[in-house]
Amino acid sequence: MRHRFALSSVLDIPAYRRTEWTRLLTQNWHFTTIYQVQSGMPFTISVFGDTANAGTVLGENPIRANYTGQPIFGAGTHTAEKWFNPAAFATPAAYTFGDVGRNSVYGPRLQSLDIALARGFRLSERVGLQFRGEAFNALNQVNLGTPNRFVNTPQFGTITMAMTPGRELQVSARVSF
Repeated sequence: MRHRFALSSVLDIPAYRRTEWTRLLTQNWHFTTIYQVQSGMPFTISVFGDTANAGTVLGENPIRANYTGQPIFGAGTHTAEKWFNPAAFATPAAYTFGDVGRNSVYGPRLQSLDIALARGFRLSERVGLQFRGEAFNALNQVNLGTPNRFVNTPQFGTITMAMTPGRELQVSARVSF
């Protein structure tokens, strides 16, 4: 990937000390966040199957597509149905290799925000208890997966899966001693 940015924060929420009850209710709260954004992962436009009769290299198909000269990213691209212009690539003739460069196309970016709210309790001098609520992908951001990269398949250029799941909520308790 070309770019990646991650930011994390921890906020110890101060207790409200007006009365003993408000202090007991508001002490030992913590709020944490992790925000990350990254550019899309590079991938190579390839041919499904061994059209050049070359075999596989470490389980990977080395046959790349041909570049037709049309623009890779045109009008109406960057959607799940058409991430790039499929007409920009073609299957090479039998027993030949394509001319598309390695990792010449980039997939969609990723953006995610994880948040947590926790409250700690001291049960004794050496034993603590923490209750925690967490939200992963809190904004429920749709992060598309890598487009189908095989030029000779019907799904070529489309995105059929997500890179990350939707929002997930989790509640936990932890005893430390």
